[in-house]
Amino acid sequence: MTTRDFPSAAGASLATYPGRPLAREAVDLWSFDTERLRAASATDAWLACLQEDELARYAAHGTCAARRGYLGTRALARTALARYSSTPPHDLRFGKDHFGRPELIAPALPGLCFSLARAAGLAVGLFAFDREVGVDVERVAPIDAVALAERFFSAEETAVLSGLDPDARLARFYALWTLREAYLKARGVGLTLPLHQLLFRPTPSGGAAAEFGPAIGDDPARWQFRLIWLTRRHLAATCIRRRSKRTAIRIDRFAAGGPG
Repeated sequence: MTTRDFPSAAGASLATYPGRPLAREAVDLWSFDTERLRAASATDAWLACLQEDELARYAAHGTCAARRGYLGTRALARTALARYSSTPPHDLRFGKDHFGRPELIAPALPGLCFSLARAAGLAVGLFAFDREVGVDVERVAPIDAVALAERFFSAEETAVLSGLDPDARLARFYALWTLREAYLKARGVGLTLPLHQLLFRPTPSGGAAAEFGPAIGDDPARWQFRLIWLTRRHLAATCIRRRSKRTAIRIDRFAAGGPG
């Protein structure tokens, strides 16, 4: 995993930097601090890039924080795809795939797959070619982890959680939840599978071993999982369809204010 931090000079934007095609064997994880969109200048600049349907979805969010989260995912996606395609962010055009997820329709980047997610204060995106990917991010906050685990997790996972001290229990809960979300997004099925038939064992190296019950209808060996702390409070999980070897993940932090 390689981390690359971009400059954040006032008035600069990633879209003004030279294009950087996404290598066919690479997987990029981008993150963006959506609190930067508290600045009216940044918000207005990105809103000017959006299509009518995106503007409608932005307006439909009921709180300022929710609107910043949505706009953050759109700004992140347009920035990353502008870099990959050497196309200005406002010239990109999006549609929806057969699962209802956003997809780039102009310019054409055949084989491109990406997944977007957001939590309070952070937007993330995972980008690759010719392989399904899924990403989730959560802001770790106090919850009744055991009660929720009893509803959604396997018996083994719930038993492990119950035996941990409170801080470790909270971190493990969010690890198990984000791994589930990332997998479901990579499959494109949403919350339609029985979550208790997904079992994850996070490893000290940041990976996770998975086992699937018969109702999942899939082989866990097809997938590579990873857990990444992007901030002290934000935990992300990635799910990437395997090829012949383990895939390195490069992390890019979107630090600029507007699309240029």
